[in-house]
Amino acid sequence: MHPEIERELARQRVEELRRAGAIARLRAATPRAAREADVVIRLARREDALAVEALAVLDGAESPHGRVLVAEVNGEIRAALPLDTRAAFADPFRRTADLVALLEARAQQVAGERGLHRRFGWLRPVTMRRSV
Repeated sequence: MHPEIERELARQRVEELRRAGAIARLRAATPRAAREADVVIRLARREDALAVEALAVLDGAESPHGRVLVAEVNGEIRAALPLDTRAAFADPFRRTADLVALLEARAQQVAGERGLHRRFGWLRPVTMRRSV
């Protein structure tokens, strides 16, 4: 191999190792909670009503009625999606586009589950016992 090419490859490798070392030092200095977030998608409970209402006011959305899916990040509700209107609202001061996408995907799953229960509800054991 030509000496100039070898020198350039060695220089690039040294630069890669320096960058990798800087990233490792940065990761070591950053606490785990800042690097990784626990995201939970679930139905809102009664005790979440105030937080969901505050989030709606913060985003300028209507107060939700009925069942609401919420996206919780490290225990804090950051986005919500009412299942009846499908008009999501979220914290406008944080990046929440991914959370809203997760909520919409889960809402489709919930709608599909409800459709299956309606269509095949007669196959449930409780219903079968009644028919015997």
